[in-house]
Amino acid sequence: MGYALEGTPVAPNFTPLILHQCRKCILTYSVKENIKRLIEKYELSKKSFSISKYSEEETKKDFILPLFASLGWDVTNKNEVTAEESQSSGRVDYGFYLDGRIKFYLEAKPLKSDLHREDYANQAIRYSWNKGVTWAVLTDFESIKVFNVQDISKKLGDKLFFEIPYPQYIARFDQLWLLSKEAFINNLLDREGEKYGKKLQRISISASLYQDLNECRKLLTHGLSAWNEKVPKDLIDEGVQRLLDRLIFIRVAEDRGIEPHVLIPLIREWENRPDRNKVPLYKSMISKFRELDEIYNSNLFSPHPFEDWEEYSGVTKKVVDILYGKKGYYEYDFKVIPADILGSVYENYLGYKLSQSKKGISIHEDVDKKKEQGIFYTPDYIVDYIVNNTLKSLLDRCKSINDLKKIKILDPACGSGSFLIKALEVIYKKYLEFGNSGGVFTKLEIILSNIYGVDLDQQAVEIARLNLLINALDKRIKLPPLDKNIKKGNSLIFGTNEELIKYFGKNFRDKEPFNWKEEFPEVFNKGGFDAIVGNPPWVTLRHKELGEELVHYYKNRYQGATGFKLNLFPMFVELGLSLLNNKGLLSLIIPNRLLDTPSYKGVRQKFIGKLKILDIQNLPSGGFDDVYNYLDEQQKLYNLTKKQR
Repeated sequence: MGYALEGTPVAPNFTPLILHQCRKCILTYSVKENIKRLIEKYELSKKSFSISKYSEEETKKDFILPLFASLGWDVTNKNEVTAEESQSSGRVDYGFYLDGRIKFYLEAKPLKSDLHREDYANQAIRYSWNKGVTWAVLTDFESIKVFNVQDISKKLGDKLFFEIPYPQYIARFDQLWLLSKEAFINNLLDREGEKYGKKLQRISISASLYQDLNECRKLLTHGLSAWNEKVPKDLIDEGVQRLLDRLIFIRVAEDRGIEPHVLIPLIREWENRPDRNKVPLYKSMISKFRELDEIYNSNLFSPHPFEDWEEYSGVTKKVVDILYGKKGYYEYDFKVIPADILGSVYENYLGYKLSQSKKGISIHEDVDKKKEQGIFYTPDYIVDYIVNNTLKSLLDRCKSINDLKKIKILDPACGSGSFLIKALEVIYKKYLEFGNSGGVFTKLEIILSNIYGVDLDQQAVEIARLNLLINALDKRIKLPPLDKNIKKGNSLIFGTNEELIKYFGKNFRDKEPFNWKEEFPEVFNKGGFDAIVGNPPWVTLRHKELGEELVHYYKNRYQGATGFKLNLFPMFVELGLSLLNNKGLLSLIIPNRLLDTPSYKGVRQKFIGKLKILDIQNLPSGGFDDVYNYLDEQQKLYNLTKKQR
């Protein structure tokens, strides 16, 4: 015999179901009663003609926050409901989070507002879209509007998914419940959106920006190539990227209020020039570039050969227009676009380039080819997990800011710098905990003292530097060059000149070896890196693709370089272990076949039984939606630490 509430006997088979249904009924009844009381309170205010006296703050305190508290949100917990998140065009009132990940933003208005004003909706929609969030909510309690912000085919004001006026809160309770905490835990609003084909992927801002930036590159490449036929393609690519980086930097500075509007006035000035058909737009910007070079002291605006090239097709103006977004549909706000989204756009570009990489890998636009090369952006939540868990123990040992300055962190295949940007953010929070006032100078101190990266691709290096500077930028100041921290080179090739000549001959520098102790002497004078993080390339190459010299070098240098094909990831594991200090931590994303494939036995012997394995996490299915790993679809995250001697 089974027992349900208050000992009422029920059939054993039905006990769990009845208990569940009873609890759900009690919960629903309680929530509805709370909402009814809020409705009654509103009605009393309406009868007493006091509604018009309610300010926005009073509306939030007396009606909106209690409503969402009834829906299960802990409105007093700043980690769950954050207040007044800023944006360049104003602010959005609240962000609602679960496990540190944003679910929706809410824009609140005072009672008796005209909730149909398009600028109200646009404020919430624009902010949410630039943050990469699907849902935005607009409410004055008298009505709730829910917008799906990621349908960029519609105008901002036409993205309404549903609206519920307050008299229907109870009658349409199932729909209102879609905004509850429990509903977001179970993704009910997303599922409801999918029924109507309105739910797009979270990466729509990333996809849109990626598509637009690629269009910018195509326009600039075609325009500059057509008018400068004698300029080598590699230099055209470099010039295009440098111009685009400048324009993006300016857009970020504009949206953050660091610079006044720069690009639109420059375009208008150029359009009014009598000689505009003889002077390309970007050439008319050169004086501004020199001014910005003087202000920021960054290599980004220093003279470059592209400034002397010709171009008369007007593509620069088209590119500038693209960087503002499509007015009325989606508009870019670079102040609030997260670093991981901008990073992902650049990282995807690195896998898109139509050029030969000196890694011995042909990089094509073709997606299948890209998948085979292991060139992918790491999802932000995985980067967060790795960096937070790796740095936590290091930061906990720090007793002062002086201790923080001593920590050295490396990504040996840094790409656009996503892991390094996250490391910057985590260390920055620790500075604030120690009472530091924060700001751009603190972030620059962290970049120069703590952050190191290496990549073989020069554009990746430039992009990583740009992303780090953009992350720090919040005022007009001279910015340091990052050439001593973020460097170009082949992380896997190093040794004395004599050793390298032995393998590669007198032209060994063509392989771009990276001699770690010479490049980062301040790190190795203190024993090595404290932490190495990243997602090294999973690239399996045949001997003929690498060349006899490189195969010979790898097989003599690395235990994991065995067989008729060579994969780079086990070599990066060995490299990382060799670069750590005695208490260093290594945390990389690598395929789980490292644990059982016979050819990787030599690598396993370097850490199993010799090092302390702190954590092995099997990444969830779909963690890398685009990654095709033809030997094993699952991945492992290995967090290794050297034992103290």
